[in-house]
Amino acid sequence: MEVSEAVRHQQLLLRPTEVAEMLGLSRSKIFELLAAGELPVVRIGRATRVAREELELWVAEQTSWQPRAGRGLLHRLQARIEAKSH
Repeated sequence: MEVSEAVRHQQLLLRPTEVAEMLGLSRSKIFELLAAGELPVVRIGRATRVAREELELWVAEQTSWQPRAGRGLLHRLQARIEAKSH
């Protein structure tokens, strides 16, 4: 039985292969992360699943972005403010 894309999008629990597809990683890398306790896991009997909501939170926590120091708009604005205050 084929699951429609709309139903798949609403699934609460994802199979490791679905997680791999979503993250663009290999299935073995996902199992490695699950075994290391780095990804949130739900175990039901012998089945291993990842809660969609927890996966989204995990991705948000892993995401880091730092502006390039001294190059961006923020730096130029700070420099202007400092120049006006002197």
